[in-house]
Amino acid sequence: MLSYYIYLLVITSSMLVCLILYKSVKKTALKYFLPFLVLTIIVELSGLWMNQHGIKNYLLFNVFTTVEFVFYSFLFFKHYRKNENKLLSLLFMPLYTLAVIINLIYFQGIERFHTYTFLLGSFFIVVFCCLFFYESVLPEYIESTLTKEPFFWVCTGLLLFYLGSVIINALFEYLRTFDMQFEGKKIYSTINQILNILLYTAFLISFIVCRNNNKTY
Repeated sequence: MLSYYIYLLVITSSMLVCLILYKSVKKTALKYFLPFLVLTIIVELSGLWMNQHGIKNYLLFNVFTTVEFVFYSFLFFKHYRKNENKLLSLLFMPLYTLAVIINLIYFQGIERFHTYTFLLGSFFIVVFCCLFFYESVLPEYIESTLTKEPFFWVCTGLLLFYLGSVIINALFEYLRTFDMQFEGKKIYSTINQILNILLYTAFLISFIVCRNNNKTY
């Protein structure tokens, strides 16, 4: 539980840094992070309250994680230079939403977490990250040191988080087997929270880089 509260603290810190440095952040496509992080905190606190009162929160997180994937895809669309990459990220948004709806209605239902489409979304975010890094090292698109690009840190956090998510969600059914049920849930929860801490720390760094770039310019 301690790691979960640390995770909430990191999300809140990321949101506050974004708010404090918003004058610099709003000059970039990362300006959309502020409402997204506010929504994230509301959802996490709502999910925690529901869990403490014995209310199933699967539907809440099914909807929110779908919004997450669409939001991240939108950010990639804003940062890609190559038209084919822009088109791929743009098409992903409605098609992925449709896939989630079909999965929830006909396959996994709203009483379970949508692991099938979550894995699908995670796979595409990893692909999007790889495409961004590939674009970033092309001679015609190199404008500055990669670590000075705010979206580099966002992309790094997303790559670490969703690569880890693919692995732990693929192993989730094994971890929940009858002889590892308690340990499996504990391992899954701990790893997931550590990945979340890394993700939102990367977001926080990206906002600081926005400020540093503004000072340089």
